[in-house]
Amino acid sequence: MSSTSPIQIENTTFLIERLAQDCSPLQYVRELTQNAFEAIQARRVNGFIGTGYVQWDIDWPLAQEYRIYKLQISDSGKGMSGPEIEQYINRLSSSSGVQSFEQNFGIGAKITAGVENPVGLVYKSWQDGSGIMAQFWKDIDADRYGLKQFQIGDDFGHYRPIPDTLKPQVGPSQPVPIDKFGTTVTLLGRFNDDNTYFRPGLKQKWLIEYLNSRYFELPDEVIVQVRDFNNADPSMWPTSPRVPMGPGGSQMRTIVGMKELLAKNSENQGSLKLSKATAHWWILPANLNVGGGVWNDRSHVATLFQSELYDIQRSQAARSTLQTFGIIYGGSRIVLYIEPDSTQLNVYSNTSRSKLLVAGNDLPWDVWASEFRSNMPTAIKQMMDQILADVDTGDYDDVVKRRLREIRDLYQIQRYRRTPEGSLLTDGEIPGGISGETDAERSRKVSAGSRPNRGGSQSDLYGAFITEDGAPAERSRQQNNLPVIQFISLISGTREVGVLEDRAAKYIPEMNIIQVNEDFRVFVTMTDVLRGQYPHAEPVEVKRSIQQCLTLQLTEVVLGIQSLQGSPEWSDRTKLEAALSEEALTAAVMPRYAVFSQMKRQLGGRAGASSQASSLGTDLDLDDDLLATDSGIV
Repeated sequence: MSSTSPIQIENTTFLIERLAQDCSPLQYVRELTQNAFEAIQARRVNGFIGTGYVQWDIDWPLAQEYRIYKLQISDSGKGMSGPEIEQYINRLSSSSGVQSFEQNFGIGAKITAGVENPVGLVYKSWQDGSGIMAQFWKDIDADRYGLKQFQIGDDFGHYRPIPDTLKPQVGPSQPVPIDKFGTTVTLLGRFNDDNTYFRPGLKQKWLIEYLNSRYFELPDEVIVQVRDFNNADPSMWPTSPRVPMGPGGSQMRTIVGMKELLAKNSENQGSLKLSKATAHWWILPANLNVGGGVWNDRSHVATLFQSELYDIQRSQAARSTLQTFGIIYGGSRIVLYIEPDSTQLNVYSNTSRSKLLVAGNDLPWDVWASEFRSNMPTAIKQMMDQILADVDTGDYDDVVKRRLREIRDLYQIQRYRRTPEGSLLTDGEIPGGISGETDAERSRKVSAGSRPNRGGSQSDLYGAFITEDGAPAERSRQQNNLPVIQFISLISGTREVGVLEDRAAKYIPEMNIIQVNEDFRVFVTMTDVLRGQYPHAEPVEVKRSIQQCLTLQLTEVVLGIQSLQGSPEWSDRTKLEAALSEEALTAAVMPRYAVFSQMKRQLGGRAGASSQASSLGTDLDLDDDLLATDSGIV
């Protein structure tokens, strides 16, 4: 007899609904689909041979009787008996499959589908030809989730027998999902007359797109199908699956997964081995336009685990991640999946099945990004080179170096090399320091035990800053840390819609690159004003004058912020990221008097006096148009 009283849950309703808040609105689709896969696999273990079927369809008897449309999933798995339904459905953390952190948690469908459908989830299951029905619901009066009680003659129970007429109905030439074994789950929604197939605000083919985009590939010998209605208006839907596609009809579409869709629609693909992971990449055609809306054909980034996609990033988030991987041009054409090696990493999903973790921590994206940049696939590099061909993205390195020589000491980011002969001491935390041959105190003390526990070969080679009790070191030769400036625009194909929209610039620290948005309205106004004042100047001279000034201005900002690294006040990485964010760099170029005067002097020296020059020469007041146009005043 155990000496420990097992823990009990006092308020299961609160726990269920609290867990559901952490899940995505469509997670129930994944959970019910995965349960169907596991039911088919369990039947195979018992000797089943043949094709397994998973069908997302309509509960057609309800549509025929009441003209209401309830979403229903059916599978040709092993089915459940009455006692099994009570065990697996009415217990919060119970599963008929293998329950583990890496596999089935045993809570997903009950949490996500149960809260989404408080009227009920109706389970109809057959084993060896005998069918039973049970209903998991929220009893509003008792404020409690659980199996609904039925009256069966003079008795009461949580399940009751049902006839074969309640098996899923199919259309012409459509495979029958349930023979003698199988299960259906009907989602009743929040009210009796809810249409649980129709999702307001989502595409008509939302369910088809979700499944195709969620699964990389499907289990062997399993066919997954989804009902597709011809008309987006539910009032025009048929009440029978036998009405073929056409006005007022429907059909079943087969789900294939992203692996097949990308292989079919990409122009190049490959895989790159990383440390404890593999990067799978695809290059989409520049003008890809896949009709039908059955999958999301846009660029995206995700992690791949057990044939499912997690951590899915699209649009701006995907482009930002791709830039850390070195893909700074043509990101709208790239799909990138990182597949962690589960034999080397303790990988598992969070409860909401949206994110992968390694021993409770985030995946090492920065490590994989660095390795990918260092071994950029040739096809992706060639794609970026093609975009850059014959495009002037700005190359003013010599100009910037020459102008920064006068103030170069202000931007020195010191580094020190450890050596036994060194007269300085380093510890990698506090900037500045003293000679190891003196007893002078530092102006800033390091509190006891505050130094981080550093390891690895890199930390043994260099110490970033000097300290009186560190390792002997000497000042290393200052390397060129000037960021590379690249001007991008829509017309040149180097900027994509959504990238740096109404922002001046973006700093990519992984590659030490500053991308400057030529389309930024402040820069466009500068160009227009300068061309108006210097009509005899060549347009290319105006462009170069603006770009040279912006290059110097943004280079100084980045170098200045970098020089702050190492101090305790700037040790938080998020503070440095904020200081070099798109918004911060935009603010940095907004002051225009000095920079505009400098542009005028350059153009005046090259093309003569401005058409509006006064006796003061080119040092003029800012034009009202320069201030008003880009501020939204006019």
